[in-house]
Amino acid sequence: MKIKVNGKERRVDPGARMAAVVEEFEQSVRDDPMIISLKASTGSSQLLFILNGTVIRAEDCREIELKDGDDLRMVHPYFGG
Repeated sequence: MKIKVNGKERRVDPGARMAAVVEEFEQSVRDDPMIISLKASTGSSQLLFILNGTVIRAEDCREIELKDGDDLRMVHPYFGG
């Protein structure tokens, strides 16, 4: 089935859990300096997950089964002044 991840179309298996896609994304940004800094100071990447316009808590990702056409956004905070 097809979903969008950060605006890009992607195929996932039917019944795929949001957690699997999130884990893969976290691996892809693990070397990002902002992520490294956040993990060092807070113990977490502080990524924010938005599914079809609704913010999803990280601990709820394992419960959510993705559906065809879902729009998943993953962003991390940017601090500055």
